[in-house]
Amino acid sequence: MEINDGFAFLSAPAQRALMNAGIVSFEDLRRFTRKELLDLNGFGLKGLRMLVVKMAVHKIEFKMK
Repeated sequence: MEINDGFAFLSAPAQRALMNAGIVSFEDLRRFTRKELLDLNGFGLKGLRMLVVKMAVHKIEFKMK
């Protein structure tokens, strides 16, 4: 499985964390909460902040608790 180039702004460990969780597109992010992403090994606050900005551009929101 290859990650979408849309995540190229993230660090390599953050991209791998998303890929390992089955997240390959912005649409896939709808299935996850912020906490679930932060619980991924290799994905941290910096990546989350950057992702939130990009998600806003695509009008995509995280799953609520």
